[in-house]
Amino acid sequence: MKRGFFLLASVGLTALLAAGLSVPLPAQAPAKALVYNFDGDAAGKPPARFHFARTGQGAEGTWVVMADATAPSKPNVLAQTSTDTTDYRFPLAVLDEGSYQDVAVSVKFKAVAGKVDQAGGIIFRYQDANNYYLVRANALENNYRLYHVVAGRRRQFAGANFRVTPNQWHTLRVEIVGPQIKCYYDGALKITASDSTFKGAGKVGVWTKADSVTYFDDLAVEGLSGVRGALPPGKTLAQRLVDELAKKHPELLRIGLHVTPPRSSENIIVASNVSAKVGQKSDAEDLQAMKTGRPVVLREGENFDVTLPLHDASGKIIGAIGLTLKPTTGEQEADATRRARAIARELENRTPSKDSLFGT
Repeated sequence: MKRGFFLLASVGLTALLAAGLSVPLPAQAPAKALVYNFDGDAAGKPPARFHFARTGQGAEGTWVVMADATAPSKPNVLAQTSTDTTDYRFPLAVLDEGSYQDVAVSVKFKAVAGKVDQAGGIIFRYQDANNYYLVRANALENNYRLYHVVAGRRRQFAGANFRVTPNQWHTLRVEIVGPQIKCYYDGALKITASDSTFKGAGKVGVWTKADSVTYFDDLAVEGLSGVRGALPPGKTLAQRLVDELAKKHPELLRIGLHVTPPRSSENIIVASNVSAKVGQKSDAEDLQAMKTGRPVVLREGENFDVTLPLHDASGKIIGAIGLTLKPTTGEQEADATRRARAIARELENRTPSKDSLFGT
């Protein structure tokens, strides 16, 4: 029996779903991967679970499922077959299921033909046909490029140059967590970049350019939920305590609570007076303070950055707290550490347990 896609759970293969069955995803799907191989779709027709768009000018793309003897997962592939030579023309196939902020997306692609271009790529954090991220490879230009598309205008912000062989299958993969982006080609990391143009969740899909005839197979999508997906919506007790501490102590430049959320294996910043920090993974000094129970003190210019073990009200270590302080006149490291301890204790005395920090 043909299978349109299958579902992989973190504990292994849990189900095979028959073609034609639609399983909508939440805005962030943790620890699951969806793989689309188009083998359950009718040849000669557009695939189910996708819609189609175009950035730029020229004709709309022509997206059809077709048999290909070289398909990585036989028999079918998704093909873009229109050969309109308009240069600023980007046909898109957008996956209907799911909307992802932090995500890993991979696809196998083959550049088949094209005089203007022979390109294929992945779109992610897609808002609409004029706003999204894109990573693509081009067999005529022999390069790999990372773009953001804003109001229909494409701007490259990272890239790499190497041989992209036409008429052979290659694997593209992109991983994005927060602003951090990693792009792989045939399993090798080729691009590392940071960009905050699109911060929220969006759709994913595949892309071509101009007259590129490009085949795609095995589109895989996995939500990377361990960081942001582990935090509950709304203002948690942790964030309320930080907000109150920041108000009481204006001399604190930064406050960060480093805790491992429930159902997560990552120690992250769960609350901060710098909102952009929330959800970021903890640094080595944060983990060191938590594991050893001893403070770690660094200088940031004239300021002291003090990381202390974070205790609950009973004295149990539940994470770490980082405090960046402006020094008082003549203050040395030991004095700054004692001052940071006293401030941290104010928060700890109001923390019944680690789990309570995630209550709203």
